[in-house]
Amino acid sequence: MAKKVLIIDDSREDVNAVLNIFRESGINILYNNDAFKTLDFIYKEAPDLIILDILMPELGGYELCRMIKSDDCAKDIPIVMYSKLDKNIDRFWAYRSGANAFVNKAEMTQELLNVCTETIKNNPVSLETKGKLLNSKQKNNVDEESKILSKVDLIKDFNLIKEVDTDGDILAVKILGTIYRYFKYDCALICFADNVDKNQLFCDMGHFLLKDAVFDEIKNKTAIANPEINVILQKDKRGEISSIDDFCVKYEYEINIDSKTIGCLYLYAKENLNSQELKQAGVIKDLVEHIMRLRYFKICRNDQNSKNANPKKLYTQLDFDRILSYECGWHKRNNAPLCLAFIEIKTLENIENKYGNYYADLLLAKISNFLSGCLSDGDFIYRNEENIFTILMTNSNKDTASEKLGFLISQIKDPKRAFLEEGEQIILKTGALMLDETYKNHYEYIDALYDVLDMARHSKNDIIIK
Repeated sequence: MAKKVLIIDDSREDVNAVLNIFRESGINILYNNDAFKTLDFIYKEAPDLIILDILMPELGGYELCRMIKSDDCAKDIPIVMYSKLDKNIDRFWAYRSGANAFVNKAEMTQELLNVCTETIKNNPVSLETKGKLLNSKQKNNVDEESKILSKVDLIKDFNLIKEVDTDGDILAVKILGTIYRYFKYDCALICFADNVDKNQLFCDMGHFLLKDAVFDEIKNKTAIANPEINVILQKDKRGEISSIDDFCVKYEYEINIDSKTIGCLYLYAKENLNSQELKQAGVIKDLVEHIMRLRYFKICRNDQNSKNANPKKLYTQLDFDRILSYECGWHKRNNAPLCLAFIEIKTLENIENKYGNYYADLLLAKISNFLSGCLSDGDFIYRNEENIFTILMTNSNKDTASEKLGFLISQIKDPKRAFLEEGEQIILKTGALMLDETYKNHYEYIDALYDVLDMARHSKNDIIIK
């Protein structure tokens, strides 16, 4: 019976190269480009060997190799890892993850066939193992509709996490509690770099007792200097973890802005998770990253010493450009709504002529304080010209942005707020623009917004939103 080899690689070009090498070998080649469905594929086909790439999006080869080797039915299938990475450390982690052999992808020739043939010969998969695989219920069979619903629910639950500038332990409990409903980790740690004297890694130890050596390993991984471990959640203990390698699934994320680490998230699982949970990991990382960025800009920006920087302070040009650039990129990648608006005080010149510059400056200060006080966790404000305020509303669709801007305009114009002397009136013009793929960068986005503001200036309406 011809042997079967399963290739797991997201590069079609590399897979075609492997097919050419094996073309006359008599070995049947199977191909899977979705790492999350690997176990499903293994249970369905019971291959004699797996060729596994290291660099794949979302789920890397090392992690996938550990998952296969920790599966009771699939663990006896030999694995050859191949990659363009060919340093000693790459080979070390390949073998440490459970691979039987390693081949340099950059020099992939007859050597790959020889290594695979030799590995199959020395590590035959028994008929008993194949029988278990083919007769077992596929543990990762997840309905496509439930995947979509689960991702939608996950995003909704994360959007319920408010007050990103609250105490770190409170925010960590909210984030980890939300994650656990969708990703059944056995241990999780999260840290926010808040420019305090002691950075803390907030830890949910799950059902396991972690030895000090495990904490030391985790500390050595993070770019945050010597964080203190703070256990905030602990369930009933059912076992002990003596090494990071005891975990089968390991997701280790660091969040960076301008080469500065602003936080980290580590998720570990002792046993294999199903494909639905694994697919959520990338979504979870993006959602946690978004919270960490908001927290960083609200607490840590421009304040390297204070523990409690004022989150309502108006931003500088440099700050706001950086924020807008990050937010545009994040919302595009995650297909999330974002709205940017200009609020222009049309009557400022008349006010200066009538009451003087001091009174005009006082008016701008009052409006600045009012707008800052209306900010939610996803809003940022910047006064980019003397009489124009910029409002950035993250995760806001057109209806939400329109409602918010309508409220702001009505309140500024309300005579009861006494922004002006009795009988005087503030004239405002507002242009707002939703982010879409037509803008290559945030500079093009800003330029397009000026066009919308110009439309508002020539309109009878106070607000034009595109």
